[in-house]
Amino acid sequence: MNDGTAAGGLRQPSSIPASESIAAAEESRIVKKVLRALIPLAIIGLFVSFIDRTNIAVAGPSMSATLGLTPSMFGLAAGLFFIGYVLFEVPSNLLLGHFGAKVWIARIMMTWGAVCVAMAWVQGANSLYVMRFILGIFEAGFYPGMLFYFSLFVPGRHLTRAYSLFQIGIPISLALGSVLTAALLTMDGIMGYHGWQWVFIIEGGMAVVVGLVCLKLMASTPNDAKWLTQDEKTKLNGYLKAANEGKDDSGHGLQAVKSIFSTPRTWYFCAIYVAMMLGFYSVTYWAPQIIKLRMGLGNVEAGLVSAIPWVVATIALLAVSSYTSKHGRRGPILVGVLAVCGIGMVISSLATNNTVALIGLCMGACIQAAVPLFYTFPAEEFGGAKSAVALALINSVGNIGGFFGPYLLGILRDATGADVVGQLMLASSFILAAVLAFGLMKKR
Repeated sequence: MNDGTAAGGLRQPSSIPASESIAAAEESRIVKKVLRALIPLAIIGLFVSFIDRTNIAVAGPSMSATLGLTPSMFGLAAGLFFIGYVLFEVPSNLLLGHFGAKVWIARIMMTWGAVCVAMAWVQGANSLYVMRFILGIFEAGFYPGMLFYFSLFVPGRHLTRAYSLFQIGIPISLALGSVLTAALLTMDGIMGYHGWQWVFIIEGGMAVVVGLVCLKLMASTPNDAKWLTQDEKTKLNGYLKAANEGKDDSGHGLQAVKSIFSTPRTWYFCAIYVAMMLGFYSVTYWAPQIIKLRMGLGNVEAGLVSAIPWVVATIALLAVSSYTSKHGRRGPILVGVLAVCGIGMVISSLATNNTVALIGLCMGACIQAAVPLFYTFPAEEFGGAKSAVALALINSVGNIGGFFGPYLLGILRDATGADVVGQLMLASSFILAAVLAFGLMKKR
């Protein structure tokens, strides 16, 4: 039997570990190159996406004064975005499979940007409701479409890092977007427009421009990537093929939809995500107004202070991503982050000190760190093109929470004149998500 010894009796070192190490290093190098090429433009796209869907949060107080909106009207307008978004999320991703990720993602950005610009001319609550609903229709498919786009270039075992880097665009957009929107509000009166009208005109125009850039610069597949050598394209396609071996991939279409709908785990993921998004979007849309009411600040000052929780969320996202990449333990970390969010919202609602309340709000904003971590679990359940439909379904159903959360918070503020009960509702949604996520505790 060959035990690795030479004729002279000396044991020779095995070459297998060394070759495996070299192969792993080469794969890591190529994936890092892919991420350097994809992530910057993807983050810019997500940055603009969340600015345009949430700029109403900072512009809301000014809009409410001009249009005569009550808190419940504002909450309904904020939430109606998600009705259009949910209804058209899966159809949008089915069309993505037909037209290709590059073309469809660029189309999404340009059309939602045009709708955002048009929102500058809403005349009252009803026209605002209609435009928020249409905005949701045209933005539907962007987020899960980008997750699917990454899966075309990044092997499954590296997707956690890709998703986390991409997700950084959200807290950055909420932090910088709050500052940008607050700054644009100071343009009040220029050319006869209100500050909130300039918010929609300028920030919607940004999405149109970025969509055109995506159409020009994005590669459709690894084979189309001009920034990869032919050898790198061959190796990357091999990594992707190996990562998808053994996975059921019936592709886009009604067959894929039927298969995903009939999978119990799909609905388990949806339940967790609904609870997460119920709290997430309530914090997103109401944080500036909670801060304004709590601290007695003006519209611009409240917009600036509301950037603080998202700066903290960005740090938390980077820390969680780094830890899970090195040590695994994704399940326990997900449960822990969700629990911290719930505790934070309890602190924020009950604290009598403004600084302590803001610290609690910062803890609640750390839901950002849980989202990319959560998405790695359903991404493991499905392979190839089928994952676009699965992620779209989970994202669309989960975003039902994006409708009910802001709307309920507005109703509760109308009824009580304060945000204590509403914030406790947010805390309970985060705690519920943590309890449901216990089923993922054993996942690495």
